[in-house]
Amino acid sequence: MRLSADVLSMSEQRTNPLGERELVLRGLAIPAIEHLAATRDLFDAIDFADNRIIRLENFPRLLRLGSLFVSGNLLESIDAKNLVTNVPNLKNLVLTDNRISGLHEVTNIATACPKLEHLTLYRNPVTRRQHYRLYAIHKLPNLKVLDFVKVKQVERDRATRLAMSAAGAALEGDVKLEAREAAKNNKDHHKNTFNPGEGKSAQESFVTNFTPEQKAIIRDMIANATSPAEIERIEASVKKGIFPGVVRNDTITENGVNKKTTITGDGDKDKDEIKEKDEIKEKQKRKKNSTADEGLSPAKRTRSQTNSK
Repeated sequence: MRLSADVLSMSEQRTNPLGERELVLRGLAIPAIEHLAATRDLFDAIDFADNRIIRLENFPRLLRLGSLFVSGNLLESIDAKNLVTNVPNLKNLVLTDNRISGLHEVTNIATACPKLEHLTLYRNPVTRRQHYRLYAIHKLPNLKVLDFVKVKQVERDRATRLAMSAAGAALEGDVKLEAREAAKNNKDHHKNTFNPGEGKSAQESFVTNFTPEQKAIIRDMIANATSPAEIERIEASVKKGIFPGVVRNDTITENGVNKKTTITGDGDKDKDEIKEKDEIKEKQKRKKNSTADEGLSPAKRTRSQTNSK
């Protein structure tokens, strides 16, 4: 489900246990952060847990925002420039159970959140990297709690010694190399690839690829969708220029089991499938009438056949 102004206005708003005014956007299958300007900077905390966010980016100016909960997503990277510019007062960042794997992302977090006091990267691949904890403590001098464990002065001293050692210099060189590779891969990933019928967005594809009748059907499908996953499937099909599947209410009886008929919107192929299914229904009807007529007398059978015609 896309994060629209309507979704934001209908989402739960509460005071969390820390006394913060919180906006709850948990479990909505949100793929990307957008339209947060509609919140008008009225919240101290935003809960993005259990969505499908891949990159922490696209924040508007939110000076009040101090806590961000993004656990249980698909998060791989952070846009440090965007966060440090627009969310400069972030102190609590929860990124539990994501896909952050490089120490260069720890550097990005440090750049993005200079006032950060509580950071959780528990159950991310990066936590298995050598010197991860000491590296994070060194990069975030204001950090008080890392992965639910209080940062002690002994660890700060060890982190400082590591940074000043030859091992620390080598580690920093590896991190810079990781950052360059990640930047290159990110650039390649965002190159435009041509796909016939596909638009830059679902809205663009909707405008250019469908007839007025199809547009009306798609609007009804979205309005009658029963889950966020169904809306997401419809939007994905529309973006590719493919008419999304329509579930009809009529059924086909096959071996005594009623099954819904689905039209996928692939043009002539669908018409052939519908025609074939109609023929199957007609054959089944004839077979049923034939079986029923076997026990009738010749006179009644003739009368029955005349009525069926």
